[in-house]
Amino acid sequence: MKRIFTLRDLPFLLLSFVVPLVCFLLTSSSSLMFDDAAEFALVIKLGSIAHPPGTPAYILAGMTWTTITGIFGMNIINAMNVFSALCISFSSLLLYCSFKIISVNILKEDSIKNLLICCLIAVSYATGATTWAWGNTVEVYSFQVIAMAVAFYGLTYYHFSGKLIAIWIAALGLALGLCNHHLTMILFLPFTTVFFLKDIFIREDVVSKKKRTKDQGKSFARQLISVLTMPHFLLLAGVTLGITCFFYGWMSYRAQSIYPFMFGKPDTLSELYYHISGGVYSKNITSTSASIISSRVPFFLKLTFFQLFLFTPLFIAGIIILIKRKLFRLMWMILLYYIFLFIYQVNNNQWSSTDAYMLLPFLILTIPVLYGAIYYLDKFKLVYVIPVLLCIQIAYNYPINNKKSYPVSESLMELLDKSAPPNSIIIISDWTTVIQYYYYRIAENFRPDLVVLNSDIKFTHYKILPTLYPQFYSKIKNEYDTFIKDLTAEHPHQAVNTGCDLSTITLVNDFKTLITKMESIAASEHHQFLTDPQAHYFYSTHKYYNPKRFVSGCFSSSLPGDSTANDFFIDMNFPFLKSDLIYNDPAALDKLVDFQAMLDWHIEFYKANADVNRLARAETAHDKIIKMQKEMKKSMSFAYMLK
Repeated sequence: MKRIFTLRDLPFLLLSFVVPLVCFLLTSSSSLMFDDAAEFALVIKLGSIAHPPGTPAYILAGMTWTTITGIFGMNIINAMNVFSALCISFSSLLLYCSFKIISVNILKEDSIKNLLICCLIAVSYATGATTWAWGNTVEVYSFQVIAMAVAFYGLTYYHFSGKLIAIWIAALGLALGLCNHHLTMILFLPFTTVFFLKDIFIREDVVSKKKRTKDQGKSFARQLISVLTMPHFLLLAGVTLGITCFFYGWMSYRAQSIYPFMFGKPDTLSELYYHISGGVYSKNITSTSASIISSRVPFFLKLTFFQLFLFTPLFIAGIIILIKRKLFRLMWMILLYYIFLFIYQVNNNQWSSTDAYMLLPFLILTIPVLYGAIYYLDKFKLVYVIPVLLCIQIAYNYPINNKKSYPVSESLMELLDKSAPPNSIIIISDWTTVIQYYYYRIAENFRPDLVVLNSDIKFTHYKILPTLYPQFYSKIKNEYDTFIKDLTAEHPHQAVNTGCDLSTITLVNDFKTLITKMESIAASEHHQFLTDPQAHYFYSTHKYYNPKRFVSGCFSSSLPGDSTANDFFIDMNFPFLKSDLIYNDPAALDKLVDFQAMLDWHIEFYKANADVNRLARAETAHDKIIKMQKEMKKSMSFAYMLK
């Protein structure tokens, strides 16, 4: 393959990179979002262990990036938002490069209008609804997109050039994906063999009426089998495996240490395997009901449409072109990869981050869009139409992805701060709130006077409590150590990971003794013992503590709370609740249910105390939250079925 990239490509390379980068930076927030954003920011800060499979490639890249940006005074949240934006923007640039290679070999020329089309189609993916949603937040999914873009570029480059450097590029991309959100890359691995065959992107026998070669006459299955023995394919597999082992080996090395926060401890081969294979999350695919599946199918079809959006006609045109040109191998690779992830997701028993799994198949779906644009370019004057379509898409997606209007962690930490008197002991079940507090406490020294624990006390590893709260641990050492010893004997993985099945009388008694001790310490020191609604329901239902409680902002308290905290809470005047983004954020569901439950508690409390003014305000806020949940249910009914 002759040299393809020249100085003529420079403005299009810049355009494909700069347009999404500007969009993402303008819509990113200095606040952490729901779900896992705080965990990743904290793990990168500490260099510790993230939840299964551990995403070591993303963690190492994030640690390197934040070290560099920290020199210039940038905090971790802003630095990682920029990192996410850079990942998707570089992916757009690499997509342009891949599309340029494909188009040049199809058309045998590289006119300015063709370069522009390749650039615009690449940007259309980067500014699609789902891509944008993950391009301006702290999460692993943007890194997965850059991994896929690198792999796709390397495989495409190799397909047309046969150069060894392309194998190394592809191997790097595949390995980064396997060392990050590995499932989506694992499902792509079988399709890498297709790039080693001939006539994938263009059928010479169709274009020039040439006779098919002897090798082309073999059955598709025989050709794929022959690929597995090719030296370059074996090199691809070997390099990918080597890089993958390096990253997971590095994760296992880090797991030898103890951190103030870590999700599991894959420090042995058995624990490493458990962590990489998904840990407790592996059960999410095993128990999904038919009703959930039926509600998720239209959700993901809708998701696909809004990702392609105005480019859907070009996608359909591209599929028609692939059929006409007899490019069935390419077409089935594109469609089957999408179908594999689609089927997996509709069967996946979860509701948060549920769209992010589709980012890689959405990237591959962009290939037919390119074909539709190339082959109908002159017929429909697409060189003028596509820029307009792209501008409309960006204008439409901008407000629905503007996270500046959605300051989640700032609001929740302000609420926690207002609700918790000095030196409180706080038990929180809601994942978002507790992990955000851990981030702000460790990274920014926020409210170090508090003892904030998950409702199972040990959180994601039993060593977290004694490491982060040594003074408090010394007061409950006997009770805590007894509970952990018996939990380890009954459920070894749970002591060093998430989850806590109190499945025996011994464990139930241990846990009750531990909670009673904690409550007595709070009482003896005249400090508040606070619980969020989920923790309160769990503790009171199982009689782990005294159910007689007061209200203190967003918590139930062991002592009469501060009325100013209640005033701050009951009006529900939090900025993120006013954002339209909440209606398409499944991870926000838990928090609204949490607010509803706490408002129920406030209402009962004010009725009992004849506080007419606060009762009216709490009832108004309650109606507001119920109305918001009804609106969320319209677009995310599957999440409510899961709950």
